Amino acid sequence: MSNNFNDQPIFILGNPRSGTSLLRLMLDTHTDISIPPESHFFLWLEEKYGDWNIDMLDAYINDLFASTKFETWSFNRDKLKLYLQQNQINSYANLTGLVYSYYAYVKNKGVKYWGDKNSLWIEKLSKIKKYYPQAFYIHIIRDGRDIACSYKELSKKHSVSKYAPKLPSEIEVIAQDWTKNINAIELFFTDIEADNKIVIHYEDLINNTKSTLTKVLSKIGLQPTSAQMEYYKKPKKEIEPEAFFDWKEKLTKPPDTKNIGKFKQELSSKEIEIFNNLAKSTLTKYSYL
Repeated sequence: MSNNFNDQPIFILGNPRSGTSLLRLMLDTHTDISIPPESHFFLWLEEKYGDWNIDMLDAYINDLFASTKFETWSFNRDKLKLYLQQNQINSYANLTGLVYSYYAYVKNKGVKYWGDKNSLWIEKLSKIKKYYPQAFYIHIIRDGRDIACSYKELSKKHSVSKYAPKLPSEIEVIAQDWTKNINAIELFFTDIEADNKIVIHYEDLINNTKSTLTKVLSKIGLQPTSAQMEYYKKPKKEIEPEAFFDWKEKLTKPPDTKNIGKFKQELSSKEIEIFNNLAKSTLTKYSYL
């Protein structure tokens, strides 16, 4: 891959609660990468602004600032508009890249790559390829039974945040969704060049953080930094927006191996049996069975 900031972004893909936020934070801590907290404006505004022309700028900015979660980036509207006006915007892909570029700019980061972590990408993968045909993809996979534990734990929290994820708690639904999401990304990957994709395991990211990050970063010509190993020491406001911490508080702590295989204690034998039966092929494929 080249280091063309606008043309080759990094997209983190994975089932919810697979470690996508952890990976985002680790990568964003690198001096050459900027991956903001999750926001969905690229997808939501694409239909209206995909055929871009500069006369759309004011309307676009209005819709951008009205997009859910975008306010967590804490942008100044006038300064963003000036930043965009100072650049020659020639496409919707370029426009989106410039918004991400501005995020890096306000964080005083002169980066080579911008990136995005977004649970909705699983349903809209074709949109990435349409606008960024040279994008780099990281698919992070976690044992679906541990994901089931996380889903069930979240269902008990009753978060008051308007951004709290709405996830199923029925073991059958979780198993089916986990398999479906992984299959969707696998299918998408069949049309992606080997140099532009990588699959990693959450368990490897926890147990062998440095070597796993080295494996990922080497694909884009970078090396891990010491700060990435200590991502959790960043000021809390630089880890995730306050509104997200109800379900992301673990990001303020070092990688915890207790999150691996916890289904053996937290799921009933019947739940494990149901999940194993429904997702046997995928569990086996990724060495979880």
